[in-house]
Amino acid sequence: MTLKFLYITQDPFVNQSEEFVRILAIQVNAGPSSSTGLLKDPSGNIVATFNAFVSQLNTETTAYPYTYSAAYQALNIIIIPPGWSFTTFNHAIAVQGTLEEVLRVH
Repeated sequence: MTLKFLYITQDPFVNQSEEFVRILAIQVNAGPSSSTGLLKDPSGNIVATFNAFVSQLNTETTAYPYTYSAAYQALNIIIIPPGWSFTTFNHAIAVQGTLEEVLRVH
């Protein structure tokens, strides 16, 4: 199989394929310091959360009065099996493929 990149804007996202989906990054409007998405089993039970830590830096320079920098780091791995769902996010970037393929992504 071939690994596919996904840009997900539908919340909730239900994995209706036969392949696995690995969430790489999400965007939510929950606050400046963390992002959280929820992985749910087919019965709707919350199984795991996707956490991303945001490190922000505001500096002042002579060329630009306000400079903003942010770094994002995923704190855990979320893989959505077929039939499972992912919710509580605005946008997500993910990869889709076999379990072995999505686990190899760094």
